[in-house]
This record gives sequence, structure tokens and C-alpha cells, in this order.
Amino acid sequence: MKKRYIYNILMLSVGLILPLLFASCHGDEEEPVYSENCYISGVTLGTMKRTFYSANGTPMTVNISGSLYPMVIDQRKVDDKGRNLIVSSDSLPYGTRLSAVLVNVTFEGLLSWRKADVEDAEWQTYNSADSMDVSAPLEFRVYSLSGRSYRTYWMNVTAHQQRGDTTVWEKMEPTALTEGLAARKLLLWDGKVTMLAYKGAGTLTRLQHDTTLAGAWSEEETEGTENAVLSTLQRQGNRLYMNTTDGALIASEDAKTWTPTTYPAKDGLVLAAATDDYLYALCDRKLYRSNGGEWEEEKLDDDAANLPVANLNAVNYTLPNGQQRLLLAGERNAGDSLVTFWAKGWEKTTDGSKEAQATWMYYTPSVADKYALVARENLCILPYDGGLQALGGKSHAGGYHALDSIFHSSDHGIAWRVYEDNDMAVDSVLKAKARTAEHLAATVDEDNFLWISVDDEIWRGRINRLGFKKK
Repeated sequence: MKKRYIYNILMLSVGLILPLLFASCHGDEEEPVYSENCYISGVTLGTMKRTFYSANGTPMTVNISGSLYPMVIDQRKVDDKGRNLIVSSDSLPYGTRLSAVLVNVTFEGLLSWRKADVEDAEWQTYNSADSMDVSAPLEFRVYSLSGRSYRTYWMNVTAHQQRGDTTVWEKMEPTALTEGLAARKLLLWDGKVTMLAYKGAGTLTRLQHDTTLAGAWSEEETEGTENAVLSTLQRQGNRLYMNTTDGALIASEDAKTWTPTTYPAKDGLVLAAATDDYLYALCDRKLYRSNGGEWEEEKLDDDAANLPVANLNAVNYTLPNGQQRLLLAGERNAGDSLVTFWAKGWEKTTDGSKEAQATWMYYTPSVADKYALVARENLCILPYDGGLQALGGKSHAGGYHALDSIFHSSDHGIAWRVYEDNDMAVDSVLKAKARTAEHLAATVDEDNFLWISVDDEIWRGRINRLGFKKK
């Protein structure tokens, strides 16, 4: 702890006040003993105003309690100026007014404050009834009553600088590599945004780019994919799988070189989903499962005629309680107006036995269902924002253009709604491009950015709140 003579004003305060306080307690021959303690033990922000805008653009102001956003005091760690740190445990909401806030400080000693890191900033005596401007860092100094010691604190109150319920979209720099590509798949592979697409006369090419917008794409022609069916691409751990036109399976660990697998070939096989332990495939209106051996027929709780056969999507994810879940979606018949869903859940085991025993459940779509998912071209269903997200091209039955709306389901695919307050609204330029696009694909990276490939353009967007740092 630093020791130094305090400022004259504080010395004067101590000199005038303390003798009066101690006069009745000490005889003339006794010297008073003053505490050497000097520290801040608590900081609480008072009530603050927050202004935000309703869905129709009307400004609204509400009060928020600073006690909901505790300040954390680090009594050990100091910065390069020897100051202990006081910081927000979580950023205040966007639109919070920080220019005049009552700050309740619990301390022992004598307390003064000033603007931090501002040359010649004046020290002021702390008064809990006076509001402070906490929009920029403040510096507190606590002096011991003896006047021989003090401790300094640096305090920073943070507030979000973006609306949490809006999305910022960015377009990558144009590149000739993405021009003229046919059907494609987009995924995050080995930490890179990876695109597999047909180029030329059925040649499958691999494009890769890091998850930033700057820099160049790399392109390499794949090997062993002469008869591959790209629409069947599935990921299992560190391997990718596709089936070929004759119902055999090929695999790759780099998305470039593909080799045959030991999975039995099956005429008409369509690889549809993957988990850590099994691959799933459709064939002749039946659903099968295999871990490398013979394909075994799955148990269904409804008529197999309701299994999807077109625009297939599968999502494998873990629920908050640790249960595993696999969702299979698509159209029962190509061109259907609604998406049909099947799902199964199980408790994870080392041998995959619970998964093998689980029965698939059918979600019956209905045109009368207000929250059914409308079928569309290039349908993409992805895990996002604590649930599932669906986007794609124009709807088969009309009514929805490409990327007009992005839908979200928080109940595992049962009900689908457009994001509240449209906080996943699509950039107007991207939306216009998608309306005339023939090919569309999407994926999500580890930073919650949604990447969308629309013909020769690549875009990314993220709901702002999903990029806020968690403390």
C-alpha cells in the first residue's frame, strides 16, 4: 500500500474534524490513534434511465436498477498505474444514460474521486447524494484517517454500444473463384469457412477462407468425387461423408481427398443425417442406421410414407439437460408447401445403444397450423441462437421470396416464428440478390456469424447480442 501525505484539503478536514471527535474520549496527555484502513468494499449504481425504440419506431424511456448489474472489485490486481480495478460484471443495456448516475460507495477512510486518465483532472470529495458521469472511467482514492496511507481504484462502467436485437450484415470482397459455381454446400471445417461446389462439367471443387472478411479464398479440385452426390454431405466428428450415385459411401478428413468406406452400398441410398455414433440414410421410403456394418431399419412412430424425400436437412445437437437429439426435415414429396419433421432423442452412451433403441417421432404439418414451416427452395436449417433457424429461397406455394424472413424455433422444430421485432432482418441488398439467385447455402461459425452464399456473393451477419462478451 502506498504511503504519502494527503492533499491539503483532506489534511485540513482530518485536522479539524478528528480532534473534535476524539476530545471526549482522550485525556490531555493521550495521543489519539487513527485507523490506517483505506479501501472500498462495495460499489452499487443507482437507478438509471434507458431509452429504446418500439417496433414502430416510438422512443420509450424506462428506469433500470443498477443493482441488477453489480460492480466487481479486485483488491489484488492493479493496473500499470498501481490502481485496483472496479468493473461491471455485465454491460448495461444499449441506450442506458450514464451521464448522471448516483453511485453508492462503501468504504473505510476518506474518499475522493475524479475523471480517470484526464490530465489535471480535479479531485472532488465524495458525496453519495451527488450524481456522477460514469460514461468514462473514474478514479477513486481512499485515504486512511491517519493521513499516512491511501489506495487508488480505477472504475469502468460498460454499456452495450449496439442494439442487441438487430443484425449487422457484411459482404465479402468479390472474387472470381465463386463465379459460375453450381449447387454448393457451406460448412465450417477445420476453423475455416469451407464451400464444396460443382464447377464445370460436374467437377467438385473446394474453396476455403478464414472466418474474417479480409484475405483471399483458396481453391483446390477434390479427388475421388467423380460420382458424388453433394446434397448428401454429412459431418461426423472429424470426417465428412457423401454417398455416390450407386449408393456407396465416400469419406474425407480434409474435404479435398475422398476415399471409399466400408459401409455397404445400397441402390437408391440417400445419406440423410449423422451423429457421433451412426450415419442415417433413406432408401425406398425407409430410414436406416449404420455404424459401418449392415444398414438397419429404424423404428418409426408413424407411417414411413411421411418420411421426407426432398430438400433434406438434418440437425444433431445436445439439449441443456445433456440429452442428444437428431432432427430430420424435408418435403414428403418434392414441391410440398410445408416442411415435414421427424426427431428422436436419447441419453448418450459409450456404445450408442440408447441411440439405436430410440424411436423416431413424427411432427405432423398442417396448412391450418399457424406456425408450420413453409417449404422453400434451398432450405437450410441450422442450430442458432439457442434453437433452430430456417432460411432459404422462395417458397413453393408463393407468399415468401428468398430471405424475406428468417424463421426461428425454440421448441425443437415444432413451432416456427419470424424473429421477434425482426432482429434477424436481412440486408436489403442481400435480399434483392437472393430473389434472383439460383443457388443458396448457409452455415454458422464459432462466433455466431451466419454465413450465406448466394450465387457468386458471400455474406455474413450476426444478431448483435450474440456477439456480446460474457463476463
